Amino acid sequence: MRTLSPPQAPARCDPRGFTLVELLATLSVIAILAFAAAPSFSGVIAAQRARNAALDLSAALTLARSEAVKRNATVTVATPGAWASGWTVSAGAEKVRGFGPYDGMAITASGGSALPFGNDGRPANGGAMFQVAPTAAAQATSTVCVQLSGTGRVALVSGTCS
Repeated sequence: MRTLSPPQAPARCDPRGFTLVELLATLSVIAILAFAAAPSFSGVIAAQRARNAALDLSAALTLARSEAVKRNATVTVATPGAWASGWTVSAGAEKVRGFGPYDGMAITASGGSALPFGNDGRPANGGAMFQVAPTAAAQATSTVCVQLSGTGRVALVSGTCS
């Protein structure tokens, strides 16, 4: 007697992955969402760049104060032109450190282009204020004020200087 085996089903492919149409549809949705979100990040980027420039200015003022006390000499934070073009911390003819330039930033100082610190760590000209803001689309939330007190203490305040 002959036994018959049950008929076998044809081999089926188990599809995995995406088709080209599905991939293109997904990429187009992602591209549309990215283009919609990009303008909202411009304000965040401008605010962060202003904050970074203000932190660098704060670091330069703190460095100048500590170097003046350490060297028992006058140390100056100065800029050759506009503050946004950068500044240097120098002790006499020796350049201690340079900062900048800061493209796209407007840095306005309440004093001149040089700020000397005496050997006691106090600014020779008294306190000063620096307003740091982006030049394009300056928003009140993007502006940072760097305040230097007459004792040499540095503080960062969000918003315009008053």
